[in-house]
Amino acid sequence: MARADEYDYVVVGGGTSGCALAARLAARGDARVLLLEAGPPDRHWTIQIPSAIGRNYLGGPYNWAFWSTPQAALGGRTTFQPRGHVLGGSSSVNGMVFLRGHALDYERWARDEGATGWSYAEVLPYFRRLERYLGTPSAYRGADGPVVVRKGTPDHPIDAAFLRAGEQAGYALTDDVNGARREGFGSWDMNIDAGVRANSAHAYLRGPRRDSLTVVTGARATRIVFDGRRARGIEYRKDGANHAVHAAREVVLGAGAFQSPQLLMLSGIGPADHLRAHGIAVRHDAPDVGENLQDHMFLFLQYESKEKISFNPHARGARMVLAGLRWFATRSGPAASNHIEVGAFFRSRAGVEHPDMQVHFRPLLLDGWRPSKSHGYNFGVGPLRPTSRGTVRLASADPLAAPVIDPRYLSTERDWRDMRDNFRLTREVALQKAFDRFRGRQVTPAGEAATDAEIDAHIRAEATSGYHPSCTCRMGSDARAVCAPDLRVRGVENLRVVDASVFPSIPSANTNASAFMLGERAADLIRGETLPADPLPHAPSEGWRAAQR
Repeated sequence: MARADEYDYVVVGGGTSGCALAARLAARGDARVLLLEAGPPDRHWTIQIPSAIGRNYLGGPYNWAFWSTPQAALGGRTTFQPRGHVLGGSSSVNGMVFLRGHALDYERWARDEGATGWSYAEVLPYFRRLERYLGTPSAYRGADGPVVVRKGTPDHPIDAAFLRAGEQAGYALTDDVNGARREGFGSWDMNIDAGVRANSAHAYLRGPRRDSLTVVTGARATRIVFDGRRARGIEYRKDGANHAVHAAREVVLGAGAFQSPQLLMLSGIGPADHLRAHGIAVRHDAPDVGENLQDHMFLFLQYESKEKISFNPHARGARMVLAGLRWFATRSGPAASNHIEVGAFFRSRAGVEHPDMQVHFRPLLLDGWRPSKSHGYNFGVGPLRPTSRGTVRLASADPLAAPVIDPRYLSTERDWRDMRDNFRLTREVALQKAFDRFRGRQVTPAGEAATDAEIDAHIRAEATSGYHPSCTCRMGSDARAVCAPDLRVRGVENLRVVDASVFPSIPSANTNASAFMLGERAADLIRGETLPADPLPHAPSEGWRAAQR
């Protein structure tokens, strides 16, 4: 008879990967699984309504609301580092943009970065298994998975202008950004299910709860319990009291790119000198725990619209209330979308093998992160493969203290060049004829920002995180890799990490879809089984721009 506080698996973190992993491990009913989540349940309307994404981006009870250290390249500014503090994790507070990244990202993982078993052919079956795609069926898409994914609809005239402008600037269109051809201008995918955010809790934990899965919210993990080098369980705090739970088989960390390395270090696994400086006994000297932090950056280019047809009136005042009431009554209308229906992947220059630039587009003018009173539209600009590397460190041995996050943004000249190029190429699209009927005053940046110095000033003053932290417990085959390719933590037993911290390098897209895939595949790895690889081709490059072919 198992003890009341013993489970087969204890999963720490009910985020994107954690919910998927716990649900899959418990699905057969032959293992008792405990999922510990530090935040509350995800039922609040600000989480469920797609258009309410700004409510939790900026803080509140469902956001850890971390901050970086001052960033030298940004004039000493600190940058906001939001993470979901709620069941569903960051899939409960993000923008619901559902992009897998490029096939060559996963080829790079397996070929160059020691992540054996994570090639595109090996991860594609898991992307399909997790997905219930509502668009045109294809061999690349899933039809009956738990995560509902719909294709954006460029019905809004300003969205349609964005796609036409891309063509006028010489870029191709793509029919499916998660299919054979990711490069080009096209509709973005979003994980929205009949007007409701399809976060990981919605996808994996809704419906009748299996007896084999126990979910405990408000449970803050404080330390991994070891018997020698063998992970035996987790200590956590709930309602002001300390608790302990035991894992008969494995402990799995899914606390994210900031808090998984923090929990490893609090438990004696990390850079030995750093641990000793905080009075923590070294269980395993792992220098790369908390190293290799990678993140995308984000910069706005915004214009007022001469035609008063943007989404802005629906995001403020009485029309926002009406849109909300319609959503509550019918789960439809303006509030049922994230309004990031279209976007683009393109390459910065000839010789780049696959897209290294991304644009999110919205028919919405922002004042900071809040909707403006004026009509307008914005381009969210961001390079995809940064070369800067940051760190996550302990502030103290107090498990309730926030980690010290230093992304070291723009610490290489290449990253500066890529930010400039992405800004310039995006503005070239913004100045195409398709936008003539809409283009009013350029709002962000306020000046022309034509020279390198002027663009750099805009970057220094306004660039921020793209909210995709990853790679701080990277997997690989080398001795310094924190995790092996099967996600086991090196140097100890019965302990794995399953979240975006194990990525060897950041995917060339938003990271949430990849985190879903990770949870799916990790469940099979833990059970000692994997889906057969599927070597479907990806479209080869066809030149830098369509107009130059």
